[in-house]
This record gives sequence, C-alpha cells and structure tokens, in this order.
Amino acid sequence: MGTPVMLRTRTDLSTKHNKPGDRVYLEVTENISFRGKTVIPIGAPVVGEVARAQRNGHVGKKGKLEIRLLYVETPNGPVRLAGSAYDEGKSGTAASVATMLLVSPLGGFFIHGTSAELPAGTPVKAVLAENHRFTWYPETARTLAARPAQPDVYGNAAPGLPALGSPD
Repeated sequence: MGTPVMLRTRTDLSTKHNKPGDRVYLEVTENISFRGKTVIPIGAPVVGEVARAQRNGHVGKKGKLEIRLLYVETPNGPVRLAGSAYDEGKSGTAASVATMLLVSPLGGFFIHGTSAELPAGTPVKAVLAENHRFTWYPETARTLAARPAQPDVYGNAAPGLPALGSPD
C-alpha cells in the first residue's frame, strides 16, 4: 500500500467527448517489483472513470476534466489505486469582458473558453490504495524446485523395505 505506480492514458480524453461516469483506460509504464520478481508488469491495464467533465461555455468559461483512478489488473487480480488526472482549458473571460466593454455588450457572449483535454500518452501518477497480495517464493525454495530429479537410491522401496518384485 502506498507504492507509487506510473501510468499513461491509452486514448484521448476531452470534455467534448467524455461525460461523468465514462470508463477510461490507462496502462502501467514501469514494472513494480518485489525482491527481483515483477508483480505488476509494464502494460498492465488500469481502469478509471470520468469524475467531472465541465464543458467550456459562453463568456470565456473554460472546460474542466477530472479522471479518478479505480484499479490496476495484475496477474494476481485487481488492486485498488488512489490518484487522479486533471486538466482545465484556457479561459476566454478577459477577451469576453474586453469585447463587451469595447465592442458590444452581446459580443462577449460569443467568446468561449477552450475544452479540457488529456491526450493519449499523458503521464499520470497513482499509488496502490490497498496491499497487493501475491505469492512470493524465497530464493531457497526456487533453488530447490529448480534442481533436476535424482534417481531413487533405494530402487522402488523406501529404506528398510524390500524392493517391489523382490522375493523378500
């Protein structure tokens, strides 16, 4: 829990196309390892959702987009994440006010701010929000498991017992 995880968005996200509740997908960009064993590999899928998508609007109102991260899929099952990504468009309020003062009171109404966007490949930082449970074998267990099988020194029998098929 609390281990940082670096991610990136897989698709373009925007206040033009996304609304609150939409699922969004990211991917892990760096392996997460424990004692030399990768427990969350590069490319592992991450699921998030659009928490807020405020469209840009009249009088220079800028768009706002917030993505909340939910979980990362690992070989041992999903693990909850904490983190978010946020973007704001550019405000056009100053231009809108200037137009209303200098040109026409209605002129500022037609000036919009820009949409908020998170392009594909945008880096996002998250942390594990729960302990990641996985099976870990210490080096000694791996070494024992990797040894080739040896022939039985007692033939087919356990020590002190006659071998199968023997007259004893």
